[in-house]
Amino acid sequence: MSDKELAPISVEVVTIDDLDSIKVIANTNTSKENNAGIGERANAFLGLASNVIDLVEGKQLYKVEVPEGYSLKDLVASKKDPEAVRALVRDPKGCLSGDVSLKAAGVGPAQIASVGLAAAAMVVGQAYMTEISDSLQRIDAKLESIASMIAGDQRAKVKNALDIARTYAALHDDYLQKPAEARQAARNEIEGRYNDVGQVIDWITGQLAGIEGKARDAAEREKDLEPLLKEIQSYEAQFGMCLQALSALAMTRMYYDGSMDDRSALIEEQRILDKSQGFLKKRQVLAALMEMKIGGMKGAPIALPRGTQGNALKRLVSQTPRAAAKEQILEAKVEMRASLRSGESKLRSEAEDRKGEIERIAAASRTARTLLTDGTDCWLIDDQED
Repeated sequence: MSDKELAPISVEVVTIDDLDSIKVIANTNTSKENNAGIGERANAFLGLASNVIDLVEGKQLYKVEVPEGYSLKDLVASKKDPEAVRALVRDPKGCLSGDVSLKAAGVGPAQIASVGLAAAAMVVGQAYMTEISDSLQRIDAKLESIASMIAGDQRAKVKNALDIARTYAALHDDYLQKPAEARQAARNEIEGRYNDVGQVIDWITGQLAGIEGKARDAAEREKDLEPLLKEIQSYEAQFGMCLQALSALAMTRMYYDGSMDDRSALIEEQRILDKSQGFLKKRQVLAALMEMKIGGMKGAPIALPRGTQGNALKRLVSQTPRAAAKEQILEAKVEMRASLRSGESKLRSEAEDRKGEIERIAAASRTARTLLTDGTDCWLIDDQED
């Protein structure tokens, strides 16, 4: 299809009355004030677009919509024509295969300039970048404390993978200008580091087998089981961080592939789920074994009572040594079991969080053809009637 035959980008002036039927999915302005990515849309920006009225008072609002078959994320500023943008063309597999020029229609050139269409066209990419950056920042917040638990060579794989994700996420716009071979090489590098993190998860899973052997041989005593429980908690934390790394790398690869639809999101979610199953199953077996060992624990026949502020005589009067010993072993069992079970809950929550990250990418992609802008700030919108 030639440039002249292409359906144009629609740019319409939006009145205040029109806002009642527009749902805001995400705000991705570039200023520090009011900046929120797709991860915040549910509690910050989901609702009627009239929520943005106060932010754009005195400015003109425009609705920008690209033709069917294109996405805002596929638009790049045109160097040949200031009134046009380049739309990146993708083949059925989502790979870049060329570009065409699109012109805005519906308002005059002066108004188009005020809309800042070329900048607004990058709104989806900014939303994706926000989600990827937020994911990496959440990892950074606990990277040092958890990474120190991982064996040296495995730790290097994780850190290198995260560095690659940060680098290529930041360079995505630059790679759009490079030959397809360069973009494919970047994508393959991301995939390679994704596989590295998968190998670390396999290694962590293997460590649980060693703990299981020690647990079977361990005496049913608190001093023997407590160290094993701490080992399990350490590997749970390592596993959780690696899941976060997989998610960040998956989103970065989706970004380079240009495949951020629901189907692609489901594929990535399933890949992460499949990779995590080995650890979760091994951990389930180990948890059951530890539960039995904890249940069989026997403490000392007698013990000093607790909880009377260091007064030894008062402690002995308040509770017999035998009763104190029974109470203390019961408390130890309850505490250790609670720790073991909370670990399972955290792992489930971790998996749901990773699923949510990828789903948010797909949510932005579903509305990636239409945005609302005042020429500075941009909102991904859904103006379809329910």
